[in-house]
Amino acid sequence: MLLNNIKIAFRNLGKRKGFALINIVGLSLGLWCTLLIALWIADEVAKDRFHEKGDRIGLVMTNIESEEGEISTWGQTGYPVAEALEEQIPEVEMAVRRSGPREAILRVDEKSMGADVVGADAGFFDLFSFPLKEGQASKCLNDLKNIVLSEDLEAIYFPNGNAVGKMVELMLDETSEPFLVTGVFKKIPGQSTLQFDAVVPIDNFLPMNNKSWGNTWMNTYLLQKENASLEAIGRKIKYLPEKAGDDTFRTLSVQPLEDNYLYSKFENGQAVGGNIDYVILFAIIALLTLLIACFNFINLTTAWAVKRSKEVGIKKVLGAGRGSLLGQFFTESVVLVVLSVGVAVLLAVLTMPMFNTITEKELSVDFTDGHLYGILGGIALATVLLSGLYPAFSLVSFKGVTALNEKLKGNKAENLLRKSLVVFQFCLCMVMITGTLVVYLQLRFVQNKNLGIDRENIIYMPMDQETWLQSRTIKAELANYSGIQGVSSASSNFIDMGGTTSDPVWEGGNPQDGQKWFSILTVDFELTEMLDIPIREGRNFSPKFTTDTLNYLVNEEAVKAMGLQDPIGKSLSFWGDEGGKIVGVTDNFHFASLHNTIGPMIIRCRPTQTYLFYVKTAPGRTTDVLAHMEEVHDKFSALPFTYHFLDEAIERGYKQEQKVQQLAGTFAVLAIIISCLGLFGLAMFTAHQRIREIAVRKVLGANVAGLFRLLSKDFMKLIAIAMLISLPFAWYLMNDWIQGFAYRIDIEWWMFALAGSILLGIALLTVSYQTIKVATTNPTKSLRME
Repeated sequence: MLLNNIKIAFRNLGKRKGFALINIVGLSLGLWCTLLIALWIADEVAKDRFHEKGDRIGLVMTNIESEEGEISTWGQTGYPVAEALEEQIPEVEMAVRRSGPREAILRVDEKSMGADVVGADAGFFDLFSFPLKEGQASKCLNDLKNIVLSEDLEAIYFPNGNAVGKMVELMLDETSEPFLVTGVFKKIPGQSTLQFDAVVPIDNFLPMNNKSWGNTWMNTYLLQKENASLEAIGRKIKYLPEKAGDDTFRTLSVQPLEDNYLYSKFENGQAVGGNIDYVILFAIIALLTLLIACFNFINLTTAWAVKRSKEVGIKKVLGAGRGSLLGQFFTESVVLVVLSVGVAVLLAVLTMPMFNTITEKELSVDFTDGHLYGILGGIALATVLLSGLYPAFSLVSFKGVTALNEKLKGNKAENLLRKSLVVFQFCLCMVMITGTLVVYLQLRFVQNKNLGIDRENIIYMPMDQETWLQSRTIKAELANYSGIQGVSSASSNFIDMGGTTSDPVWEGGNPQDGQKWFSILTVDFELTEMLDIPIREGRNFSPKFTTDTLNYLVNEEAVKAMGLQDPIGKSLSFWGDEGGKIVGVTDNFHFASLHNTIGPMIIRCRPTQTYLFYVKTAPGRTTDVLAHMEEVHDKFSALPFTYHFLDEAIERGYKQEQKVQQLAGTFAVLAIIISCLGLFGLAMFTAHQRIREIAVRKVLGANVAGLFRLLSKDFMKLIAIAMLISLPFAWYLMNDWIQGFAYRIDIEWWMFALAGSILLGIALLTVSYQTIKVATTNPTKSLRME
């Protein structure tokens, strides 16, 4: 019976090629979109879930309550936290610190290259499942000058293997020192949020930081004992900084490691979102796109059902039961879905490289992975149930005698259903178009906003060991080149400023006012001038004043945070500095994402602690300046020349939003195509149903324009209704999303008008082909069939 139903299904699809093609294309596009998103979601939710002890690992969080009562939470802690956890919390089996990754220079003999190095405690490889190819996990980080390399680095520096016991030169800060290789770890899984090339004991990072509770420069992980719980530990460690370190300004909490990637956004100490927001967003997009494709199938199948009325009537008269008819029509739906799944998988394989480029992942359609078949089976089953059941029941509901009447029409309920589904489809399309437009406009606003610094024609070049040691000479050589208007250096690229610190102490400060947090920017002379950062009060750094390497600039927000009426000349110190004076106040400028408001900043002039050259080129001279920079770099270093444009680096800070825009735009186009395919099929059916009516109207003098309006007005009404219904939903969703930016565009009426015009125009083009084709048909041919 099943085989016979399959044969009949293929025979019927062959008879109605147009109907079958529209359905297969629509379903294939919907399934393709759903499959890609499902693979992306599966990868997202798998982040950091491969560790064997993952369900017992927690990330310690720092919490600070502001004067207004708002709690800020982040995943970095001070150096003493790990020791205090092990000493004072019995439920903690072990605590491990981890810093970085930090770009460093690794050298073996004459071979040098950059590497991302993290600092970690001795238990790092016992806690996390980063298997060692060589060495012992419990001993490989016992000595300060131990280093564990990736197997890729081993292949480069020690191609014959057996790296353990060999020496390498590592430059983490100003000096290069020998390290003993004590282990080699295997390739880190793509599901790990932590990626690195080498690991050294964390105390190697102390010269760049300190051991205070207030300098939160590392992550601290804890491993709960088997009979403990992270929730109970979180309650016990809340006031650990006060008990163990006399630090009353901060509290601690703990978050399961497996939750951190998805729930990294906190409000008032509670995890409220993060990457899970995008997972939910694209899961909804996948579901809605699949629904649109299924609704197309339902619409077209029920609309064309009247063409199969004779078939149903004859079979019923000949004794066919309801069950056998249901089986036949449901089999046709299954065949269509299976064919569509095949096409969708093929499309996914072909487009996966492009999808990986947009998402920056390494996904694949792996036919050896059982999870793939689970995903495909789940999607296919959902599609069959959504799209196949109702049409099958609709077809078998025709009564035997009535079904033999050629003039059988769809009932009012089915007509209402079809119209409702069309409205629903185009509501979703309207929301997607509006969302894509708003995201695009917000990103354009971000890219064009005046940040308070001159980011045009600015190139920054990372220093390596050799170029850092010769930085004065390199700076002089670059400054003498005609195409270069300025040269300086800094510690940051103005989009990734690192963490904040509460360590600064200033003249006139009152500890009772509460703890204040500041971002720190370390610069060479001339940088603030080169970037056109205005000085509002006082003066800029100048080589004429030798004491300026102890002095500071602060921005307006820092002056407010310090509560100073006359900041110039006030003393300021932190991080073991001898202490200097505030010599100038800058205008506020953006040094972080526009998601955040401008915060307090302290700028210190420490030329020997800067690691990025900044070069300002003359307009139109970028190409030859880069060639000259490479030439100068190669004179002092054997490492590859690398550079970045400041404006591009700032734009990359919004890559998550750029991904959302690209993916949402792509899926919006797919949703529109799928919806228009259904609209095209319905227009074709309507035109076919009214072909004789059109012929009579033409004989009576109706023109093509009038007939076009007659045939298209019903569809345009449905789309207009969809636009009106979708407006409040689109506004609510976009207004909620844009609140994530401290600096944002206003959502205005014309955005919805533009989105609606686009949708209406596309729909009109879709139905125009069939309506014009019928309206221009010779009426005698149509009437001859009467």
